[in-house]
Amino acid sequence: MRFVFLVALLATSAHAAPQPYLQKPTVSFRALPAVTDPKPLNAKVRYVGGYELNAKGTSELDGLSDLLVLPEGDALKVEAISDFGAIARFALTPDGRGGYLDSPLEIDRLRDGNGKTFQNKMQADSEGLTYDPVSGDRYVSFEGVQRVMKFTGWRSAGETLPLAGLAQFPSNAGMEAVTYVREADGDSLLIGVESGGFWRCGLALDRCREIAGPATPGFLYMMTSLAVVAQDETAKSHEVLALYRYFDPFSGPRNVLRLLRLEGDKLTFVADLAKVAPPLPYDNYEGVAAIKTAEGYRIFLVSDGLHDNDKPKILIYDWRR
Repeated sequence: MRFVFLVALLATSAHAAPQPYLQKPTVSFRALPAVTDPKPLNAKVRYVGGYELNAKGTSELDGLSDLLVLPEGDALKVEAISDFGAIARFALTPDGRGGYLDSPLEIDRLRDGNGKTFQNKMQADSEGLTYDPVSGDRYVSFEGVQRVMKFTGWRSAGETLPLAGLAQFPSNAGMEAVTYVREADGDSLLIGVESGGFWRCGLALDRCREIAGPATPGFLYMMTSLAVVAQDETAKSHEVLALYRYFDPFSGPRNVLRLLRLEGDKLTFVADLAKVAPPLPYDNYEGVAAIKTAEGYRIFLVSDGLHDNDKPKILIYDWRR
């Protein structure tokens, strides 16, 4: 989402409504300058590098709020939602030289229950993205018109979940983060609220309840994304990546990535994993995803730039377990 602070609102209000072009879209990945994290928060987490995403044939690769990264053969399939109610899909395919090949880029507008695209920014403001690893259903949280929608296909009509028990969150500071939780006694959605607090929504009965959770990393930090790192319905607890954002007009944006543990109706702090601050390529990172590797996990962060001409960035970290 765009920050609630006045300066940031002014900075982001310049975003024009994205428009499709006629040619078939593609995306290329420009490597950001190589740097080393001078003060890593965690010895087991290493900054690998980052890329700027340059789209051709469309201006709709903009305002990215969250992402999924899924293995697909030798490549990684990426799905990312935007503040404008769009879903972007592309592949990260290694080029053999430490980078990624250019990729076809598919962008579709999310659709309501009648199969129609959303008519205004309040309806389209999608912020959190997660999926059921068994059925493949995708779930998207919206904070303009507050709701969670399920999509069985990105070009199909969405279904608004009849969730009961959620509070009415502040405008533009609501359900910023959502992640799917598999459990033997019933799956649920874990929702993180930008203005503070966590909610758990059982999908069998579509009922939500507020749960205990840790404080933010510090003053002015707000929740932007959640991701369960291993879906195991037999586990009694779940490890959850939590991404927080900080902003002031003098130092610009900062991010902290944390590891939390979900057990029953309690979410607790485990460890700080990484901080995005200079000399690392800092930006307004709003989404986190992870895939399992031989040594642990590879973590991906995606940014929603603050200014009209900002291009999205993806940062990559390796977390050794």
